[in-house]
Amino acid sequence: MSQHPLYRPLRPDLDKFLYAAVGEQQEAVTLTMISALVRLDLDPWDEASRLSALEKPEAGAQLAETISRLTGTRWTFPEARRIADALVELLPRRAQTHEAPQGASTKGLRVALGKKFWLACLLVAAALLGVAAIGELSFTNRAPPQSLQSVSPENLYPSVR
Repeated sequence: MSQHPLYRPLRPDLDKFLYAAVGEQQEAVTLTMISALVRLDLDPWDEASRLSALEKPEAGAQLAETISRLTGTRWTFPEARRIADALVELLPRRAQTHEAPQGASTKGLRVALGKKFWLACLLVAAALLGVAAIGELSFTNRAPPQSLQSVSPENLYPSVR
């Protein structure tokens, strides 16, 4: 059974690399490649794709620089290079080229199809709230019908005599 496109990974061939452990932080928490890239405000799939397009030595050098920029880590550059070289081995072969599924870009203005629906719902709700706040909707500030204005509690509940 195949997954719905919304839940399907963007690039399953990058999963080994992205979910690999970079190492342990000072708090003895394992740091994965995906969380390391996010901490540096990099898109993990874009960065992994970029690195996989490079020759392994060049990808290792660039990844080592990226790892050494992480805050809260205690790795020297030679250690970062050793870690990077091991991680680069998990990247897919350079000859493979993949295109993201239609509408599933992680950068720019293209948004996944499921996100477009919720974005449209949010915009409609915001517009309705904005119009309601200034009183322009037909169901706001409407006077009750004339027949209900003359109704008093005595007319509704006659006392038993």
